[in-house]
Amino acid sequence: MARPSNPEIRGKLREQAIDYVMQFGIAAASLRPMAKKLKTNARMLVYHFGSREGLMREVLNGIREREDALIQEWFEARRRRKMPSTMADFLRWYWQRMGSPKARPAMLLIFELYALALREPDRYPGVLTDPIAYWRMLSQRAGVQTSNDTEATLLLAATRGLLLDATATGDRARVTKALRLLATFIEDSNVKRAKRT
Repeated sequence: MARPSNPEIRGKLREQAIDYVMQFGIAAASLRPMAKKLKTNARMLVYHFGSREGLMREVLNGIREREDALIQEWFEARRRRKMPSTMADFLRWYWQRMGSPKARPAMLLIFELYALALREPDRYPGVLTDPIAYWRMLSQRAGVQTSNDTEATLLLAATRGLLLDATATGDRARVTKALRLLATFIEDSNVKRAKRT
């Protein structure tokens, strides 16, 4: 019987793999070169993660966890200051971070993974379906009351499209104006909805 993976070693390798892929991208994430950079070997990466795809899923999960921690901090800071956490305010804050040049490696990685998952969804479970659940949660935290996924779908599609545009073209000024327009649209929509209730 195979010896169980050591959680401490696996966790350390996972964090190092996230940093590696963020710096070099998925195209450079062949097991042998990555293992060499992480001061281990390909056999150990397979032992801890099952396969290259398993490692890439863990990398994506790790990026989401890092991002989620920052998002939770934003909501918590607003709560401590007794400030409302509206979706429009969240989008403006989110864009300052994710639309910045510093975030470009993360965006490249996310879109690379999307492309791989579109071709082989079974090898990358959750990559295509998890984001809608995540934006549903964000919508609820920001006080968007909905009984279906319509608002979450719109927010996911709009922000993903804007991020893809900024990543592809580098025209941050133009895409930032579009994001601000989206945030204003959401604010106006919420005002109209509040007046009807």
